[in-house]
Amino acid sequence: MAERTKSLEEEGTGQRPAAKGGPTWVAGLPNLLTGFRVLVIPLMIGLLLWDGQASNQAAACLFIVAGITDVLDGLIARRYGSGSQLGVFFDLVGDKLVVAALVITMVELGWIPGWMAFGFVGREIFVMGMRAYAGAQGVTVSAGQLGKMKMMWQYMGLTALIWDRVPLTWAMVTFALAMTVASGLYYLVSVTRELRGRPAPDVPDPF
Repeated sequence: MAERTKSLEEEGTGQRPAAKGGPTWVAGLPNLLTGFRVLVIPLMIGLLLWDGQASNQAAACLFIVAGITDVLDGLIARRYGSGSQLGVFFDLVGDKLVVAALVITMVELGWIPGWMAFGFVGREIFVMGMRAYAGAQGVTVSAGQLGKMKMMWQYMGLTALIWDRVPLTWAMVTFALAMTVASGLYYLVSVTRELRGRPAPDVPDPF
């Protein structure tokens, strides 16, 4: 059982055996990249609310850079063994803050309906809650390849929509939403399967 739990934890964090002994400054680089993604959120929102062609395209470029840093911080953490549980948490929260901020701003601009933003943001809140519930019982479940595809399509669809509102970009965002919902359902099934047969935890007191 201990081996199974360890395997699940490795899947959830995406950590693999990594090469050690890199430069000391590399250890903190993944967290710095995550911090950059969070810090540029107000700038992206401001550019979108300016709602000009140049400002929208600048926001799209920033979003692309944020996506690149999302890939780089994971690669660096695995390559140099500098990943940590706190770093994984910041990475997950940072990604969700970026997407949530953008889709809420898009609702304000009238680019997407509110129900679509609810689908994007609601899925992230739901999965974070399920992850916390499972983690409290010593189980960490990865969202799997579907979760990675979801993130890729979110970046592609939202970037295209920021750049220009044409029928193709609407189709890309709709597909990204479908992937978002599907990955959330997959995570629910995976967590339910892993927790089957375990005793329910004590119900916490209400606030």
